[in-house]
Formats: sequence, structure tokens, C-alpha cells
Amino acid sequence: MIKYGFLPPEIDSRDYKFGSKKLGSVIINESGDWRPYLPVFEHQRKSIETNACVSFGTLSALEMIHQLLWQVEPNYSDRYLAKISRTDPNSGNTPRKVSEAIKDYGTVPEDDWGFTEPLKEYYKAIPDSIKDIGKEWTKNYSYGWEWTETKDLKEALKRSPVGVAVYAWSENEKGEYVKLGDPNHWCVLVAFDEQNRAVVWDSYDSGLKTLAKDHSLGFPQIYMLNRKKKVIKKSWWSLLLETIKEMFSW
Repeated sequence: MIKYGFLPPEIDSRDYKFGSKKLGSVIINESGDWRPYLPVFEHQRKSIETNACVSFGTLSALEMIHQLLWQVEPNYSDRYLAKISRTDPNSGNTPRKVSEAIKDYGTVPEDDWGFTEPLKEYYKAIPDSIKDIGKEWTKNYSYGWEWTETKDLKEALKRSPVGVAVYAWSENEKGEYVKLGDPNHWCVLVAFDEQNRAVVWDSYDSGLKTLAKDHSLGFPQIYMLNRKKKVIKKSWWSLLLETIKEMFSW
């Protein structure tokens, strides 16, 4: 079986799960259709295979959320997240490790740490100056994730695009992608079509793929992204109040 970079995660009893209300996610897309917010397509494999599908998929989900909430699509660096989350260039990573890395180290613009070749250069050490950009992101945004279940996918899509593990990629005569083995790839569920087939955004080919109805989705994961409120420094109003207090203290 071809490797694309997905490694099955271990589900920890402390992990947030959909329905627990611990994440604090809310409905932000009542339609559950994220196709109007698709990001710019980026390919995880050019002349090299990065095995970074989990980073590509997770950041695509965040870019879609950002586009919906603030009408701007950031282009985050998949290369930065792949390295900072300790993706193995030869086997990949788990969704848990990638999401935890975003919480701890943030993300940076593609322009600051873009796709490069060969593989050794792609996964070289990240300079502190780039890491500092990621740390600044964590000061401006709060990020969270939780596991969900296949029975809750349509409700979950109202809150977030859903990262999912799939079998990649075998196509039937209908143009649907079928499952012939264990999950080996990570992409993003963005909608269900009129025939109730899962539609995913992928980091191969042209992006969108329609799955056969019996193509099960593994380890579904949803995300929350919020802008943090800025700390307000002492304002002119505070200074005025202090002056008035001094006047009446005479």
C-alpha cells in the first residue's frame, strides 16, 4: 500500500470529543458546506513526496475557517507545520501531534517558509526568526480540536471542516473513490453531495474528490479558531479619571 503520510493516532481519554462541550465550538456554517471557502490548492508532492498530508489537510481546514469568519484566506506554511510537528519524512505523522503542534508553536505564512526541494531541504531546521512568527500567531489566535464520530459528521460540518483519514486513491467507473484497505491518507471533509456522498478536499490532483458511499472515514477531527482579544493599555479615559480623583482629593 502506498504511503501518503497518515499515521493512526492513539485516542487519549483526556482528548476532547464532540458533544462534550469542552472545546466550546459553535455553529458557524449552518449549511455544512465548505466548498465556497476552499483555499488555494497546494500539492504535497511535487518532485518529492513530503508525507505531510496531515499538515496540508489540517491547515486547509484552518484556512477555510478563517475565510468564512474574516473574509480573508491566509496561506499557511505546510512545510513549517510538518517540521515543527516532527513529521517523519518517510512515514508521516498523526493528526493529534499535528494539532498539538499548532497549539504550541502556531503557524506562519507560506511566503515566510515555503515549499522547497530536495526533501532534506524541505525538512531542515527552522530558524528562530521563523519560529518567532509562529509564536506571535499563538498570541493572536486560540486554536482547539476534538475528535468526532461518523454518525455526527453532518452536525460537525456546521462547526468546522472535518479532517478525516481515508484510503487513497482508487477510482471506480462512476468516478467515485473507493476504499480497498486501511486508511493511509489525511484530507478534509467539506460537504456531502445530493447523493449523500462525502466530498473531500485533498492535497493531490485537483483538490476535490467524491467518495463512494461505503468509503468509511477514519478518526474525524474538527477544529476551532478564534481571534484573541487584545489587552487594552491604559487609555485617555483612565488617565482622565485619575486626574479627576486627584482634583477631588485636594
